[in-house]
Amino acid sequence: MLVEQAQQAEVFVLGNMPRGMRFRGMAREETTEYPAAVVREAIVNAIAHRDYSIRGEGIRLLMFSDRLEVYSPGRLPGHVTLENIKDERYSRNEAIVSVLTDLGYIERLGYGIDRMIAAMQEAGLPAPEFEETVAGFRVTLRSASEDLVSAQPQTQRWHHAFLNERQEAALAFVREQGRITNSDLQALTPDVHAETIRRDLADLVDKNLLIRIGSKRATYYILK
Repeated sequence: MLVEQAQQAEVFVLGNMPRGMRFRGMAREETTEYPAAVVREAIVNAIAHRDYSIRGEGIRLLMFSDRLEVYSPGRLPGHVTLENIKDERYSRNEAIVSVLTDLGYIERLGYGIDRMIAAMQEAGLPAPEFEETVAGFRVTLRSASEDLVSAQPQTQRWHHAFLNERQEAALAFVREQGRITNSDLQALTPDVHAETIRRDLADLVDKNLLIRIGSKRATYYILK
């Protein structure tokens, strides 16, 4: 369930943040408002390290025109402080961290902060901001969306395609992962019947947005 929530949160952000072009010297490259890897790391960290003993409060993901905030209940665990957060390692929820590690969501415990800072720097964005509140912890990613000079071509292609929310989520997933299967979309929308999932993907093929590769259980879809 936690993994599905992480996937859904990531797809939501990727599907709703601006995409476009950014110039680096004489080169023009396609980019997003925030690096996808940083978004994923912030979400996974919130799930892995929140204080689950706090009732009546949950993880909050807030998107603004100039920033993205990920808030989790519970202040920094153990001996970790804002001053040593880059260097110290401490796991509040060892079982959850173990599961997320086995599934590939956490590569090396304690090195996620370093990766976030490096990825934001590589993208020419301000470093992530880490803040403790009275009863929680907040990560803020600052945007430089005014530097995005044009909409990504794919966004324009999809704008008038009359897609439902599941199909938008599927396309956002493919943009990030490179491919999608029926099982992937089922995990993103667990309450939807499998036949509806199949029809959604088939419709994206009919709309010339996806290409179907393989057959039967080996079937997957890529962008056209």
